Amino acid sequence: MSLKILHTSDWHLGKTFRSTTFDLLDVQKKILDELVSIVRDQRPNIVLVAGDIFDTYNPSFEAERLFYQTITKISDANSLVIAIAGNHDSPDKLKISRPLIYGRHPIIISGTPSDYKEDYTFENDLFKLGVEEDFLRLKIKDTNTILSIKVIPYPSEVRMGLSGGEFKDNLHEYISREPQFSCDYFIFTSHLFVSGATKSGSERSLQIGSIDSIPAEVLPKNAHYTALGHLHRFQRICNAVYSGSIYPFDVGEIDDKKGVCIWQGGETDFLHFRDIPKIKSLEFDSLEEAIKFNMPTNSDLYYLFIRSKESYGHEKINRLIKNYGDKLVGWQPENTKFETAKKTLDINSLSEEELFREFFKFKNNNIEPDNDLVSLFTSCLEEATNAAN
Repeated sequence: MSLKILHTSDWHLGKTFRSTTFDLLDVQKKILDELVSIVRDQRPNIVLVAGDIFDTYNPSFEAERLFYQTITKISDANSLVIAIAGNHDSPDKLKISRPLIYGRHPIIISGTPSDYKEDYTFENDLFKLGVEEDFLRLKIKDTNTILSIKVIPYPSEVRMGLSGGEFKDNLHEYISREPQFSCDYFIFTSHLFVSGATKSGSERSLQIGSIDSIPAEVLPKNAHYTALGHLHRFQRICNAVYSGSIYPFDVGEIDDKKGVCIWQGGETDFLHFRDIPKIKSLEFDSLEEAIKFNMPTNSDLYYLFIRSKESYGHEKINRLIKNYGDKLVGWQPENTKFETAKKTLDINSLSEEELFREFFKFKNNNIEPDNDLVSLFTSCLEEATNAAN
């Protein structure tokens, strides 16, 4: 059997939606159960998780448990797991598991680009793994196949310990570097935004030091497979592949296909997830109309657009959320849906109260905080300031 790789990315475990109370973790668990089933059916030699495992630097215990349960099931299916940090992930958080994993399980978790400059070895009946010239050197025993794997978690100035022009030059050289030892396959994986690729909606801007994207020509030219993470839409860019996110995390991603990439014999196939809830977009003339809507009794989830510039109080918003329960992923009034340009705020010119108001509006679909909440904030701020002095 020739080398087979399963490529996935952008799980965003623990993702929350700021305009509702929707909990995505149960959906993510169902998706990852299907991913494990695909691994057991396809039997890839390697499973690459190309970053943004979690949605925040401090994920919940439940999100972390889901990640480690999933990669354990994958490794138990005789696949080598290589998971890297994305811009959403904390490298230090990912390092916590190393004493329990390294040398004991066929699992590699890499938080920073410098992780594998130290010696690392693992061997079982299937694999023999080590480090050579900053590359992972993998031997698949049953076929006597040698792989060179370049693993570059999200690279930033802080994570690489460089800055300015030195950072840019070193990053480009580091990405394009190819193995000097003999191997049957060269595999490259990273979490990057390659120039010319297409965003979907919910990806954060990826500012890598003083640059916001990597030219495609910098990617290693002789890699047999280049597996990338960060962009949520499945796409090919030159010789690189984005597997896309495992679920639509924004209304702009509803129509994107979701699944995993399978690479074998120089060909990349996309396998769709079959058993995940669909998100439907609905539009209403007012919040009251949306509240009165009778939902079908199926497993669909909903994202709402309200064609009104009216300001809504918390009582109406709470009624909306209660009416849709665990089926409302998000909602958006017209003034944010059709906003084409966001004003740039000079935060240094704003008072503490104005900063709070702007932050609240950002988190709550441009809704103004009520006066009682603002008064509570200013009281707490005053108390904290007095305590500090």
